[in-house]
Amino acid sequence: MKSYERLLGYHYIRRIRELAKLFDGKSPIFDLNTGIIEKDNEKININKAKLDMLGCEYSIECFDYLKAKKKLDISYLLPHSRVTGGLKILIEQANRLQSRGHNVSLYGHSPKPEWIEIKCGYFHVPPDEDLHEAVLNTDVVIAGYWDLVVDAVRSCAPLKYLSEQGGRYIFEYENMQPFYRNVVTVAFKLPVKIFTVSGQMQEKIKNLYGRKSVLIPNAIDNELFHPLRNRQNNIPEILVVGYDSLQFKGHDDIIKALAILKKEGYNFRIRWAIAASPQKNYADTGVDIQYHIAPSQEELGRLYRMSDIYVSGSYYESFSLPPLEAMASGTAVITASNEGVREYALDGKNCLMYKPGAVEELVSKLKLLIGSYKLREDLIYKGLKTAEKFRWEKSIDMFEGELIKSKNSFRIALIERMGN
Repeated sequence: MKSYERLLGYHYIRRIRELAKLFDGKSPIFDLNTGIIEKDNEKININKAKLDMLGCEYSIECFDYLKAKKKLDISYLLPHSRVTGGLKILIEQANRLQSRGHNVSLYGHSPKPEWIEIKCGYFHVPPDEDLHEAVLNTDVVIAGYWDLVVDAVRSCAPLKYLSEQGGRYIFEYENMQPFYRNVVTVAFKLPVKIFTVSGQMQEKIKNLYGRKSVLIPNAIDNELFHPLRNRQNNIPEILVVGYDSLQFKGHDDIIKALAILKKEGYNFRIRWAIAASPQKNYADTGVDIQYHIAPSQEELGRLYRMSDIYVSGSYYESFSLPPLEAMASGTAVITASNEGVREYALDGKNCLMYKPGAVEELVSKLKLLIGSYKLREDLIYKGLKTAEKFRWEKSIDMFEGELIKSKNSFRIALIERMGN
């Protein structure tokens, strides 16, 4: 394991300990500020009453200087530097806010990511320093993962956010150990405003953690992901994208289905874009895989364009970016029917869907698409129309608009004196 991975683990445990301290000792001031953030009058009144009963003196303050600012100082707290869709979205947001004149900086304990262009400042925080200690003179802090809320809350920024893109604590909530379930719940209850990427995520955050959230949909960079005019493959090319070690991605199902097709005499090539060296060996399946390890974003776009079919097998996703990237690249899509992909995907319209884990159904869908050029072209046409709806300009307009609205109406409750 690389030393910086151990460092990430060390700081993760530190944040978990801070959250654990709040199990029973969280001040009502936190919940009052959460109510203020969400404009929840009932929550505000309940926690004002609690503070009054405890004999606490507090004030609700405005930061008038924020209203006067046209451009903001914005700091992102990054959880790692690995190749993931979630980190890609955070960095793209940061780049585009920077291009609109805001002063944006990224902070992380990992080295600067090399797989994606960064157009704003990047600060590699020393190992003995918490992220919030490195963030100075900023208006906005955005936690890129749930545990980083600890640093967001402790930072000097008046406007504090969590950019929530989903994970086990959302999709496997019931399987979590009680301690970690409580820790995550405490993190979500802290007074930060929550952005998320899909309608289903808004529902899950509300149902699991009792928090409202603001929808800022994911988007596609059409300079990277765009169609090829004349794709000419004598043999159909099938693309798989993502780490092979993540079981919920359903890659084993995809390989099983492709192995069945090979045994039945179907002829095709398989390319796999993977961020790190493969962890699994599929040699005994009879499926020959051409791996593309740690491709740049430009190379990933080229792989989509070269491919006739892209297959996604995820059992769950918050939004599912790769199928949309494939659509934008003019590639026919087969995808497992998870809640995230259904934010934009329609079975038989812009893609073919199968039930997650249903290998035989996937085999049938692959046969349909391999055997019908017309069907592929129809899905491609409608997929391109779908992808056009998810442009960065629209997403950043929504994001920037939310930041401006928040800064203009910002209020915070501050403790003046603790009760006896």
